[in-house]
Amino acid sequence: MVDTEEIQVSFPCENSGEDQTKIPSEVQDEIGDTQNNCTKRPGSRWQAISIAILMVLFCGVTGILFTQISKSQSVTAELQHMAEEILTASNITKQLQVENSQLKQLLNSTYRNFTLLRSEYGQVKLLVNATLYNFALLSAEKTQLSMLLKNTLQENTQLQVGNKELNMLLNATEEDCNLVEEENRQLNLLLNDSLHITTLASAENKRLRQLFINEQQISMHLEADNRKQRSILFSDNLSFLWRFCNESTLRCTRCPPGWVEHASRCFFLSRESQKWEAARRVCLGMGGDLAVVGNSEDQAFLTNLTFQFAREHPQENFHSAWIGLQDMVKEGDHLWVTGDRTKSTVTYWKHLEPNNAIASWDKDRAGQDCVAIVPPGRLEQEDWLNSWDDIVCGGKRHYLCETMALTLS
Repeated sequence: MVDTEEIQVSFPCENSGEDQTKIPSEVQDEIGDTQNNCTKRPGSRWQAISIAILMVLFCGVTGILFTQISKSQSVTAELQHMAEEILTASNITKQLQVENSQLKQLLNSTYRNFTLLRSEYGQVKLLVNATLYNFALLSAEKTQLSMLLKNTLQENTQLQVGNKELNMLLNATEEDCNLVEEENRQLNLLLNDSLHITTLASAENKRLRQLFINEQQISMHLEADNRKQRSILFSDNLSFLWRFCNESTLRCTRCPPGWVEHASRCFFLSRESQKWEAARRVCLGMGGDLAVVGNSEDQAFLTNLTFQFAREHPQENFHSAWIGLQDMVKEGDHLWVTGDRTKSTVTYWKHLEPNNAIASWDKDRAGQDCVAIVPPGRLEQEDWLNSWDDIVCGGKRHYLCETMALTLS
């Protein structure tokens, strides 16, 4: 297909009249010369025959030439008519350019193409005045121009549809712009509030920064004091205190770790089982002795301690726990490890205890001379405080130790 720029320039619009009149005037001059020659009388018969033959040939050639000129003029007229149609389509395109501002760049490009096509106008004049070969080319261009006109009309239709869509898009865009303006107003209000809050936050930040600096200074002083106190605490003279303190946190209690405080005393329930004598040695090694029950509060505390241990450690075979009570010296005369005898008001024997039963494995037949607390089945039962049982001292049981709680005075 012939390029659009070449086809649109193929139609001369300014000097076509001059070219159309040029060929007939030359032919008329030749015909006039021929007539003058015919008026002359030949000198001989052969000259007259030659002239006649020449006249016939000239007339034939002239007829053919006129026929070709007529065809060329007819083609030129058709081309001019198509050029007018293309110009009309171009005017419609220019009107669409005015209506559709968003397609301005594309239409400007088309306008520049038209300018380039007009610059080639002189070359097209030579093609119009060319030979029969050029006429064949013009016929082909005519077909291409028809297709181009059809394409141009289709493009105009598409541009009109696109223009409607762009108008709808423009209306929607205007609505969006209104919404955006409303959002901008709201955002400006929020921004003003945020700036006010930021100003307040900045002032608060400055105050907090100053407080942080002050806290850092206080922390430095406290750290220096802490180092000084650590140097004192880690001295050999205060090494016994670390039994009551956590070395990581430096938190100290009145009882060593693993011990429980009660009535200014610390109590410890072992996880392992020992014979009564071995259990007492372990308690003495920890700075205490086997536990002593001085009143009902002590009995309730120790019984509850064994009950909670048995419930929290069901996997262990927990039967009872030794306390510091025995009658090894004289049967029935129970003494505490402190040397005191039991008081009649502070005795908490189980039912039918003490019975001094002799176990089948006790070859020495020493009897049951040591006392342990047997945890009750439940604390709600009526006689749950009655938990003492005399047991063979050679049997292994858990044990309860006690020591005095730390006092700072």
